[in-house]
Amino acid sequence: MDGGYVITLDSQFVFSILVQLINTCIMCFILAKLLYNPVLNFLNERKKRISNQLTEAQKALNEANTLKMQYELKLEDIEHERSEILESARSAANKNSQQIISQAKTEAEAIKNRAMLDIERERDKAKDEVKKQIIQVSAAVSEKFIAAKMTDAEQEKLVEDTIRDLEGVTWQN
Repeated sequence: MDGGYVITLDSQFVFSILVQLINTCIMCFILAKLLYNPVLNFLNERKKRISNQLTEAQKALNEANTLKMQYELKLEDIEHERSEILESARSAANKNSQQIISQAKTEAEAIKNRAMLDIERERDKAKDEVKKQIIQVSAAVSEKFIAAKMTDAEQEKLVEDTIRDLEGVTWQN
């Protein structure tokens, strides 16, 4: 064998390869027994954990959606209640305004009635004053009768003239 190298299979080389193959098989068998099941268990547990987390996330999402729907319903109820309160307030305000208007009309009517009573009193007062003046005029005429010592004909003429003058007088109502 000159110059070239050729792989020769001698017994030492073959024995070395067989030992390495057996060692590799034994190592694979030991590693498979020692590591395969724990790694497989770890992966299965991780898979379960991820599955549980996904399930919990889905439950949380469902709960969130349920809460969202409940809040939306509550918001609708609140909106409805707000509308009712506003309508009630409008109704109360309208009722109060009607009541105030009614009270104002009642007060105006009372003021008008008092004014009419005052006018009536003033009219009666004026009538009384006119009557007093007539009495004073009559008294003055009587004084003239007495002072002049008139004759019966003159007195009758004077009374008739006074009555004629008073017939033209109208009462102020």
